[in-house]
Amino acid sequence: MSAVVTNPLDIKCPKSGCRSKIIRKNAASLVYRSPRLPLPGIGGETTDAQGQTYEVPEEIASLLPKDATSTDGWFWMLADMFDFENIGFSHVDRGQKYLSCADCDLAPLGYHDTTTAVTDAAEKEYLVAINRVGYIK
Repeated sequence: MSAVVTNPLDIKCPKSGCRSKIIRKNAASLVYRSPRLPLPGIGGETTDAQGQTYEVPEEIASLLPKDATSTDGWFWMLADMFDFENIGFSHVDRGQKYLSCADCDLAPLGYHDTTTAVTDAAEKEYLVAINRVGYIK
């Protein structure tokens, strides 16, 4: 993917009954990353502890490269924590902060790797898994 692809829909907490908006439309870039540590509840799981099913809508799945076999590893990336509409952060756990819904505490929705060196050429990355959030059409 050479062109920057942004989120075409507002991103919200996926928990049924929670109406928290997390990222506004066109604010985040689509990226592929391999987390340094496994993210609890991400990777093959399609439901949360309460049985809520996570589905990636076609509008989002169609943005992935044609050879992508899964939505695992695909994230919405923000370079500044203040670009979120509403997000919570865990304490640092082995160099990672997990992202959660600030209203209902559903987690993890993504992560921030605090061990990544930030230089002038590299920005911080706050990553929200595309298959762990809901979308507002």
